[in-house]
Amino acid sequence: MPDLGFSQYQKLSQEQTLSPQIIRALNLLQTPSLDLEREISEELAKNPLLELSDDGRSPFADRLPENPETARAKPAEEGAETGDDSALRRDDWRERDDYSPRIWTREDDERRAHLFNSLVEKDSLYDVLDEQIGLADVDAGTREALRAIAERLDEKGFLEVPVETIAAETGVPTAIVEHALAIFQSFDPPGIGARNLRELFQIQLKREGREDSLAFRIINEAYELFLGRKFAVVADRFGVSDSALREAIEEISRINRVPAKDFIADDNREILPDLSFYFNKETGAWAVKSNFDYVPKLRISREYKQMLATGRIPEKERAYFTEKLRDGKSLINALEERCKTVEKIGKVLLEIQEDFLEKGPTALRPLTMAEVASRIEMHETTVSRAVANKYAETPWGMWELRKFFTASIPTHSGGSMSNAGVREVLKEILAEESPASPLSDEKIVDELAARGIRVARRTVAKYRGILNIPPAHLRRKF
Repeated sequence: MPDLGFSQYQKLSQEQTLSPQIIRALNLLQTPSLDLEREISEELAKNPLLELSDDGRSPFADRLPENPETARAKPAEEGAETGDDSALRRDDWRERDDYSPRIWTREDDERRAHLFNSLVEKDSLYDVLDEQIGLADVDAGTREALRAIAERLDEKGFLEVPVETIAAETGVPTAIVEHALAIFQSFDPPGIGARNLRELFQIQLKREGREDSLAFRIINEAYELFLGRKFAVVADRFGVSDSALREAIEEISRINRVPAKDFIADDNREILPDLSFYFNKETGAWAVKSNFDYVPKLRISREYKQMLATGRIPEKERAYFTEKLRDGKSLINALEERCKTVEKIGKVLLEIQEDFLEKGPTALRPLTMAEVASRIEMHETTVSRAVANKYAETPWGMWELRKFFTASIPTHSGGSMSNAGVREVLKEILAEESPASPLSDEKIVDELAARGIRVARRTVAKYRGILNIPPAHLRRKF
């Protein structure tokens, strides 16, 4: 009989945990510009040591020591102002009869924060997926592949990049990426990670336990006939009545075609560009500048800093204020890192995508986040967060930063072209077609080949779907 007794053993493993400061910095990094001011306003309301700067200096100029207790031993130089807590000159702190700052208590903090306790912040798509990835029972390689898939979704929630490309960019074997994609497609929202509309239908019907339904059979076995609206042929193929076919088609029509619909930003929303690309006439070259005027300028309250440094805070409140001082400094540093990271990315984009600035979207170069991450010596996920929900002003209009990152399509000349550039060429080809005789996908493949671009017919169909362009028979106009 086998031994069913219990035993104990030790296991060594390495795990990386993120500090609250790093988590805050990462969250601020991906916060849209218009939401940033609101978040900072909430922090101002909750932290009595934070205040808006009114002297026009950089919000990051007030450098603070880690421990206010050590600040007392560092006398300031005469006539100089430093970031030290004890660096305030004697005449900067005047004892006045008409002003005496009230000691802020924990009760005040709780009352002031009560307003914000009931606010529900809508998570981003990346946050929702990241949480599900963290809960998945998978090994490290599969988890890395899951995160890579999440970072390469388009705004609608489709995976536009081939599995082989993700494998090549991450170094994770293709088989593991395929396995990870199957897991990823089980996440919410339903249909996330689908590679095309057909796979989206299949995923959602499976999620509803409809694999044996006529609707699933139509998508799985007669999709081209369904797209071509050859319903009589479909009915004959499956031997079903017209009413049964209509019910199946209605079931398909109710399926959500945009997995990330609830996370797509309102197109009518005002956009504040973080970067501006422009041609500098003085230097005769393209340049980039950052636009961070919308970032509120913050500093730590000098009065409270001085009270901490001189021991005027009651001992029972010292731990509370020290924590608020640390939180305030963390926020200021996080804002500084946010701006610096976006600036670094902007400089790399300027260097790599100069042809785009000069010639337009068709000249967009293939570019991965891993390449940019390597150049600025940061992690790929940091770049992904930094470009999320941010825009750049370009000669070709407002451009989402994520659109600068595209996979490559091989050309006949042995070079490559970005898939975004291929889509622009596709739009040009279809804009020139005859309305009475629109081009089939096969003909489009030939037209692209004539321009030196090699793509498969299914790729053309996929790009049409992304551009919301119907098939040829639906484009025909008499």
